[in-house]
Amino acid sequence: MAIRFLCQQHRDQLANYKDTGSECWQQWMTAGRRAYAERNWQEALRFLGSSFELSELVLDGQSTPALDDLDRYMLSGHFLSECFVRCGDRALQRHCLLAVHYRLLQALRRPGGKLLPLKHNVEISLHMLERAYRADNRLDELAHCQRESRRLVARYYH
Repeated sequence: MAIRFLCQQHRDQLANYKDTGSECWQQWMTAGRRAYAERNWQEALRFLGSSFELSELVLDGQSTPALDDLDRYMLSGHFLSECFVRCGDRALQRHCLLAVHYRLLQALRRPGGKLLPLKHNVEISLHMLERAYRADNRLDELAHCQRESRRLVARYYH
């Protein structure tokens, strides 16, 4: 399931002008965090979702992800997941958190991935997942993900 916040025209524009991507991401995150702080969940969803999708577009265009881009993806994804909870959609919260987590593990598994300092990112991501699944009394569904994540972290960062 792909969640879309950007129209195709904006997706195409951002793909053609990668230099403006980080500037747009920052503006949208600022607006999203402001709306979140004001408890304006719908507006927060719009901006945080756009930031998340933009960071996903940037990562999709990279053979080896840059750490800053992974950090942006994780940050916007975690904010977006919290906004989904505030809107009452815990399934989308879990979906978003899993997307972030699997992207981090995917980066770690790539050639050269163990050179990226992702240990802390994976640990934070796993903590966010555990918190969400525990709140829904579904922690058992996360057991395989927890084991695999810990195995990869131990393998690459001893």
